[in-house]
Parts: sequence; C-alpha cells; structure tokens
Amino acid sequence: MDLALNLLLIFLMSYYPVHCPNSSCSSTLFIKKGFHYVRRLNQKFRKYQCKVCFRYFSSRTFKADYRHKKMDLNPIFSKLLAEGNSIRGISRILGLTYYNTYKKFLWFKNLVAEHKKSLTFSAREIQFDEMESIHHTKCKPLSLVVVLNEKYQLMSAKVAEIPAKGRLAEFSRKKYGLRKNERIQKLREAFDEVSAQLTNKPMFIKSDAHPVYRKIVESYFPDCLYRQFSRKSKKDKLRERMHENLHKKMYDPIFVVNHKCAVLRDRIKRLVRRNWCTTKKVENLQLHLDLLICLHSGMKI
Repeated sequence: MDLALNLLLIFLMSYYPVHCPNSSCSSTLFIKKGFHYVRRLNQKFRKYQCKVCFRYFSSRTFKADYRHKKMDLNPIFSKLLAEGNSIRGISRILGLTYYNTYKKFLWFKNLVAEHKKSLTFSAREIQFDEMESIHHTKCKPLSLVVVLNEKYQLMSAKVAEIPAKGRLAEFSRKKYGLRKNERIQKLREAFDEVSAQLTNKPMFIKSDAHPVYRKIVESYFPDCLYRQFSRKSKKDKLRERMHENLHKKMYDPIFVVNHKCAVLRDRIKRLVRRNWCTTKKVENLQLHLDLLICLHSGMKI
C-alpha cells in the first residue's frame, strides 16, 4: 500500500506540485503564474508562486534532472552506456567533456537506487553463475555474481573482490598486499535482493558445480529443486573435434545464464576482454550493472 502511494505521489509531482520546494516553507498554498519554456526540450512547464514565502517554482522543479543544462541528452546517454560504449566514447559522441559525462554517469546513482526499490520479478526457474573481470589490472581480479530467471531477466548482479590466482598470485600479494575474498558475501547479498524482489517461490534452481553454492541456495530456498551441472569432461572430449562444431549441438542446461554473461561482456565496455577500457573503481562497475538492470526493466529517464 505504501509503495502504491509513493508511486502515485511521484506521478502527481511530475505534473502538479503538492508543496512548495522551499525546505523552510513546504506550504501547500500556491497560485499559477504563467509558463516556463525550456528550449532544449521545446516544451512549456507551468509556473507557480507560493503564497507563504512568495517563491517562484515550476512543475519541472520536482523532476530528477532539474538544473541540468543538457537534460535532453540523459536518455541518449543511458542508451549509449547500455550498448557497449565507454564513458570517454560517449563524451566524444555527444560532444561533451569527459568531466561532465562522468558527472552524468554518477547522477544515475540516486535514480537507480529509487527504481530498484520498486522492482519485482516472477520466476519459475532461477539460474546463477559467476563471471570474472579485472580492476584495472589482472593482479586485482573481480567476480561478478549474476542471477536471472528463465525469461532472461537479470534480477541481480553483484561485484566482489577476489584474490589473484595462479602465476600472478605471489606477484599480486607483493605489489598490492592481501586482497579480500568477497565472493560468499556478495552471493548472499544477491540472494537477499532476489528473495525480496520475487513475487512467487521458484520451483527450480540451476548453476554450475561449484561446491560452495549448495549451502547458500539451501539456506534461502530450501524447498526448491536445486541441480548443479558440470560439462568440463565433455568439453575436453570435444576439444579435438572443434572443426565439427559439436560443442554447438550439445544441450546446455544453464544456457540462460551463459547467454546473459556473454551479453554483458558485449553490452558493458569495461567487461570486454582485450580492450583499452577497464574498471578504475569497483563501485562504478556496480552502478553500470544496476543501471542495465533498471533499463531492461523499463525505467524511463
């Protein structure tokens, strides 16, 4: 009920103000005072005057992009960001400076946080997996937890710091010190988020055969049928016969999550392998993923 009232209030505020924007006044007594024309939007907005503090304001005062000088570029910016462009690339396309483009990117944070509160999903089947990326260098790897339903809807994505593995492990410890392993913590955060957003209980949950996953899944969804799949041995057998494309003919039980991971590699520039664009701040990668979730769920900017 509270959520419905909040959404109704936001809708009304975008067309008709409910109080004076002056924090020391907040009066509900105001009168109409002509129109305010915004050239970049080619649109008129109704102006008002408060009868208590005599402040002038318009219906645009309550919008999220209030005081933006180039507010018409916000929808274009979000679409470019979700279609595999970097922030510097978008600044070249839109003719903005990098500083202003980066500020626009950070502006989405509050917008995304508000939209995520109202997100709901229905799922008959849940699939989840992890994909790896880097934090500016291969010595600082990252793990991305991806959870989605059978309709290819991305429900949650969390970024976790992990220590380097293999030959780079010792060099990474010497140069950057011991790194935290946040995989379990972020897995639990992703399932916390998904369980709060679901409108029904899923019947099936699928993932790869990582030994850690079963405990976490059973703690959140004890009544669901959970299955793990491992195809490493089959992949090794087919590696010598790659010219026959047998790997494409083989059924993949977790195709939904594998497909989504491939889409994220393509749609987020900083996740593309072997390119100039890398993640400089972990929180910016998290914001990029959250923005993609909100845009795919129908958020309007």
